[in-house]
Amino acid sequence: MSKKLLALLLWSTPLAAEPQLFVRNQPFAGPVRWFPARTLAPLDGLLESLGCSWQVDQGRLQVSCQSQGSASQGGPVLKEILPISLEGRTVRLEQHLQQDRIFVDVDQVASALQCSYRKGADGNVDLYGPLLSQGLGQGAARGTSEDPGFPVHLEKVELAQADGFLRGFARIKHQGPTAFKWVLVRVAIFEKSGRQVARFTELVKDLQPGGEAFVQFPKLVGASQNPVVRVEFEAR
Repeated sequence: MSKKLLALLLWSTPLAAEPQLFVRNQPFAGPVRWFPARTLAPLDGLLESLGCSWQVDQGRLQVSCQSQGSASQGGPVLKEILPISLEGRTVRLEQHLQQDRIFVDVDQVASALQCSYRKGADGNVDLYGPLLSQGLGQGAARGTSEDPGFPVHLEKVELAQADGFLRGFARIKHQGPTAFKWVLVRVAIFEKSGRQVARFTELVKDLQPGGEAFVQFPKLVGASQNPVVRVEFEAR
């Protein structure tokens, strides 16, 4: 093949466009590393785009994701590999220090934060808001442990504290007639004065009528002489 014909073929063949990362329907503004089996992006940039806030406290990265529509409070640029907690629950992410910044795998973030995640045939990646904090969306049934008419019922809750930490569990039961694909369980622990001591969220999958599920409390920082537990549910 002549050099002239080869140059003509190269000129006439369109170059494949680099895929794009979208977070909550907006193009991700930070750097993205594309690999055949993974997509890496800066952890702090992803958290901010997802509406989350974060801070480093006692050698641990504490992450909080706000409710739908709330503005992110942001946090510092992350340049150090640290253990991560989301709303008091340990989150495991493979962290990579690249060019003085922490990069993480986007699909691992989606799994850890319970985000909707989709990779299209064109290679584009769509990451949506965390279910754990932002809820199950329009049409989800909502109730609390004080609502006797809500189909998901709090059967039992146990709470213990030692050395400044809280541990425990809650047992829930589906008393309604229709199966739920997802049940979001939000647990908040207060002092009787009303001060919030700790909170966390758990997602229960495929809860059938008459079925029970245990929600194990993580090791939560906080102590109270007379803790009060409040449980909220979303189901769909």
